[in-house]
Amino acid sequence: MTDIAFHTQRPREDGCGVVTLQMLTGKPYDEIADLFDWTGKAHHQTNWGELRPVLAGLGWQLGEITAAAGWDDISEMAIVHVMDDHFMLYDGRTGVFYDPWEWEGPQQTSNRVPLSFVTVTPPKA
Repeated sequence: MTDIAFHTQRPREDGCGVVTLQMLTGKPYDEIADLFDWTGKAHHQTNWGELRPVLAGLGWQLGEITAAAGWDDISEMAIVHVMDDHFMLYDGRTGVFYDPWEWEGPQQTSNRVPLSFVTVTPPKA
C-alpha cells in the first residue's frame, strides 16, 4: 500500500506498540498512548489484545492474528509481532520493514524473526 505515510519517531522505553501505531496513523505518540488503559501498570507494554481494539477504534480494518513461519507469509501491510516481544510494521507488497528501533528509518531487510501478524487497511475516507 503506497497510500500510507509512515511517521517515525524513536520509541520510548514503553513504546514499540504505540510507536508502531504512531507510524501507521501519523498521530502523535501521546495521543495514541492515551487510547490505552494502563491503569495500575508500571510498564506500558502492549499486546495484541490492546493493539487491535485501539486500531479498530481509529477506523482501521484488521485481519485475524496469524502465525508466521517467515516474512514470505506476509503479503500485505501488517503489524508484526517479532521475537523478543517487539512490534513493527512490514509492507509485504514492497518488502519494506518499518521497525521503531531502526534509527535510520525504513529498511529493505530485517534480522527480526516474525511470530505473528495482523494485516491492516486504512480507514475509508
